[in-house]
Amino acid sequence: MNKNEMLEIEIKLEGRSQSLDSAFKSLGDTLGRTTRVTSIYFDTADRRLWSRGLTLRLRAKDGRHELTMKRETGGLERSEWSAVIDGPVPDPGALPSGAPREEFGLILPEELTEWHRTEVRRQKKVTNIGEATVEVSLDRGRIMAAGRELPVEELEIELLGGPEDSVARIARSQVMQRSVHVAVESKAARGVALAEGSSPASRKFKRPALTRSDTVASAFATIVSATARQVAGNLAASRDGSDPEGVHQLRVGLRRLRSALSLFRDHLGPSAEVLKTDARSALQAMGPARDLDVFLTQMLPPVEAAHPASQPLQRLRGIAEAARAVAYADLRRTLDGRPFNRMLLDLLGAQDVTLLLNGTPEAPLTPVATGLLRKRHRKLMRTGENFATMPLEQRHEVRIAAKKLRYAIDFLGGLFPGETARPYRKGMSRLQDDLGHLNDAAVTSDLVDRLAATDAEARIGAAVIKGWYAHRLAAIEPEMIEAWLAFSSTPVFWEQRKPRKSGKKEKWQ
Repeated sequence: MNKNEMLEIEIKLEGRSQSLDSAFKSLGDTLGRTTRVTSIYFDTADRRLWSRGLTLRLRAKDGRHELTMKRETGGLERSEWSAVIDGPVPDPGALPSGAPREEFGLILPEELTEWHRTEVRRQKKVTNIGEATVEVSLDRGRIMAAGRELPVEELEIELLGGPEDSVARIARSQVMQRSVHVAVESKAARGVALAEGSSPASRKFKRPALTRSDTVASAFATIVSATARQVAGNLAASRDGSDPEGVHQLRVGLRRLRSALSLFRDHLGPSAEVLKTDARSALQAMGPARDLDVFLTQMLPPVEAAHPASQPLQRLRGIAEAARAVAYADLRRTLDGRPFNRMLLDLLGAQDVTLLLNGTPEAPLTPVATGLLRKRHRKLMRTGENFATMPLEQRHEVRIAAKKLRYAIDFLGGLFPGETARPYRKGMSRLQDDLGHLNDAAVTSDLVDRLAATDAEARIGAAVIKGWYAHRLAAIEPEMIEAWLAFSSTPVFWEQRKPRKSGKKEKWQ
């Protein structure tokens, strides 16, 4: 971090007005001072800043104006660059020298237009809690864009000094005492969605940029931070529910977190196992919504296209849509509930190395990474022995082992650049696609039985769907076996060793 860059560490809480008032009063002895704050957000017509995860805000301050650029991460920490300017004209050139100009290039003031603004009544105070000094703000007001408005009511806890996990611990205590939950979507993100008339966007995983100079501790911290951003970055889209990708990416983020905790378990203390268990509970709670999304958007449409006038299929769709509405209502309760928010705050507060209580956290990463990838690869090879003749149900375990290896490669594969990685990744992707079709068909078979239950007409539709996918699985069976055989004989890329003969195919260990 350069001297002109600040690292903002904060957590926002939402909930009932009474609960937010109570939380604000409990954090410090004073009532604080109240001001009215107007913030105007600017960007170019082609969204040059927002498309790069940046925001530019102008705010009146003590008779002058404060221009601030922030990097949106979807997590606990955000970089920011600020400058006090004389007039109300947003000029990126006035930002400190550390601002990421190389990312957006030259932008003249006349290229910028207002996209949205916020007007809030802010009650603010600074207080000491334990070893930390925090600024606590209670905002009530509105976001305005394109002639539309969105209410804002949130409590913000920002770290001014002390341990970096302090805000997570402070927010955790409030979550456990009051009807409040974590709000990770910034006012800027909500303003963008309001201006564009769009729903909250989902966020995919961004592979961590590890290097051979990393230690086990620094690598784990980077990986956990990446999974935290994926989890937190998909909460708004999951609550909204209009794009099934939100819940999907949220669940993938939780799976990646569990995979990282398993991968590094020899270096972790007991608190890591608690976080892993909590993540599993959250995954289970989100399963029904995701299963119904997959059924309604991927599995049912091709069968409907082949039977366009089928009343039993239409009946089954109606039942599934009603069930999905209930599942999303349950999902929102989960996301607002204490267990999930406790887990989320533990995750957001665990992005340092405090979980690395055992083993040798300062050990060089590369030899450890090689061993971890080798272990995951061998587990997959053992699980997939006799793949061509094993029952379909047993291939579910192969799919899980393959997914764990895939996550490990996403975490650590960047340490081993080169062309040797390409055929391995390509073969794994092909195998996972086939195994994914197998899993979707199995989930769909169980799901339609539950949906149809005692409805005679819907049971006919369920039988049609099960027959359709039984036929499809039989058709792709040879392709699935070939994908396994091809992958199992592909050289690994993290170490160069000679293959050992194993039957007709060569197996790499």
